[in-house]
Amino acid sequence: MNKVAGLTKQQLGFDQQHAKTLLENQSWLDAVGLSLGQERAQNAFKFFSTPQCSEQHMMVLGYPAIDSKALIRELLLSSPLVTDNVFDVVYCEDVTNARTPICLSLPQGQGVKFTRLVHSWLKRASTLVKENPDSDTKFFNDELMPLLKVFKRLPKVLTFLNDLAKQLDNGHSLSHPILVNNFVNHQADETFPIVFCDNPDSVKLFGDIAHITEQGTTVANHHLLQPGLLHQANGGVLVLPSDRLLENPQLWFELKSSLFDRQIKWTSANHWLDPQAIELKTQIILVGDALSYKGLLDLDPDIIQLFPLIAEVNHQFALDDEQDFVKYAGYIQNIARRANCADLTSDALVALMNYSSFLIEHQQRMSLDSAMFKSLIQQAQVFAQDKEKIESEHILQAIDAFNHRKNRIAQYSFEAIKDKQLLLVTDGQQVGQINALSVLDTDLDSFGEPSRVTAAVYYGDGDIGDVERKVDQAGNIHAKGVAILTSYLHQKFAMDDEIPLDANLVFEQSYQGIDGDSAAMASLLCLLSAFAQKPLNQGIAVTGAMDQFGNILAIGGVNEKIVGFYNVCKANGFDKQQGVIIPASNVPNLNLPQEIREAIESTQFSIYPVDHIEQAIGLGFSLPAGVMDESGCYPEDSLYGVIEQRIDDLNNPQPPQISLLSRLKFW
Repeated sequence: MNKVAGLTKQQLGFDQQHAKTLLENQSWLDAVGLSLGQERAQNAFKFFSTPQCSEQHMMVLGYPAIDSKALIRELLLSSPLVTDNVFDVVYCEDVTNARTPICLSLPQGQGVKFTRLVHSWLKRASTLVKENPDSDTKFFNDELMPLLKVFKRLPKVLTFLNDLAKQLDNGHSLSHPILVNNFVNHQADETFPIVFCDNPDSVKLFGDIAHITEQGTTVANHHLLQPGLLHQANGGVLVLPSDRLLENPQLWFELKSSLFDRQIKWTSANHWLDPQAIELKTQIILVGDALSYKGLLDLDPDIIQLFPLIAEVNHQFALDDEQDFVKYAGYIQNIARRANCADLTSDALVALMNYSSFLIEHQQRMSLDSAMFKSLIQQAQVFAQDKEKIESEHILQAIDAFNHRKNRIAQYSFEAIKDKQLLLVTDGQQVGQINALSVLDTDLDSFGEPSRVTAAVYYGDGDIGDVERKVDQAGNIHAKGVAILTSYLHQKFAMDDEIPLDANLVFEQSYQGIDGDSAAMASLLCLLSAFAQKPLNQGIAVTGAMDQFGNILAIGGVNEKIVGFYNVCKANGFDKQQGVIIPASNVPNLNLPQEIREAIESTQFSIYPVDHIEQAIGLGFSLPAGVMDESGCYPEDSLYGVIEQRIDDLNNPQPPQISLLSRLKFW
């Protein structure tokens, strides 16, 4: 295997200098909306807004760190719905049965006009009736004609007015002095309504019927009808959280019934009032994650029929060319302006882009966590105070403050290492011991913490005992990693005969349980050290998964792991021999703090990318892995050769030598 060179400073993170040069060459940054990088969602919203899909509803699969409300509003306005479905609603008393108010739909902006004209008509006709009590003239019908001309294109309204005029002329009377309840109205030039509800319930969605007490009797009338969000969003869009519907299945089935029937029914109807249902032309958007969508599918498979449009929200944006750098900077600048903060300087934009790259764990990809960026920029504004622009130092101060607020457990963990309560050796050499790297996740934070892995061997038949697994402190993925490294050992040393050694593998002082296969490479190196009785360099920590053939595979949390081990080395003291072995495929994921970059540049600390376990052997031991010769043997001065010789000695023990004196004694 070729000798592995350590990484240079330029390979350790997002190229801030390149980004700064690109932004400084821009005389003006165009504001870029939150829909940047959301091609899948844009495609779904395009279909959602068409007349052909007006009866199709949508599920938006997002995540908490994005400003989903702002994104949905932006996507809706970029592909606006037609306003033909927006209409005003009035409830009128049924003079023949006041318990069943009549619902009328009117063109957008006509509800108030209808109410005013009907009131004038009734007042005028009633005055004529009072002035001519003995007349047989049908005043209500006679005075109706001007009103009919105004609403001549609305058949249902004409029918209602004609019937009402006949009923009033025939002696019926109104139980309430005002006939019309202007229930839902819109401005004539208003766009389609977009309504958000974070905590829906039956009353909020479907409205309510209030009651009043008159002379000790509970009564209700059509003026006590209170619209719900479905009424207010009718003809537009209602956005609901899917997890709330999962928590309240009855509410989901009530909503489902309305969607299938295309009617908004009064779920609060009672023996005092049972109003007519309203035609439903609302499109619903449910916002949640993949887990809540699966929960709805399990609850009711009909969700596929009602919500055929799925909009997956992307959480990252790839910097494929120079123009993408500029677009993303405009995206960040737009978030600052939306938050009513000062503009960011080019240095501040680069600092935030560097942090964005860290969050997404990739040097050429940026995070789209708009809600988090908004909070961070607002906090940076506090440090900037009244300055015209937010500088990079303000962004870095906000990031440091944010990290400090959530690092309590990480600090306790580091103090335990510093106080030697957790034993970690970062210098010298030892047999059967290595520093593996892990990430601990809390509710608020994730941080790297080295783990001391040890291996002890004894006579046996090649079995590798995983102590964590035996005591139920390890997960299935960890068990798979141990099985893979066991397979690799058997391929190397048990092709002709069994390995006459067993081994126990232990993650020392591990009490919270472990999972994942990122310690597979470290565990194998530790076992090889114990088998060969050759020491490992304790200043080199290791992380990486592997396959059965020794190829090293990518892992997660590489930055947190490196930072965690660097801090331990810093506390114990540097000797310029410390470093970390990582999978070569994780190099694009690196985005390390400036302090570590400078330590690497000064050769105080090193990072070694490897593709194969044998490269890691060359770094961790003072001898190479070894290459098998034509006879199928490894060189004696190689690690594999030493292990091979030990196995051969155990499988084929030499008879003890008997001295001449002993032979004469028993002759």
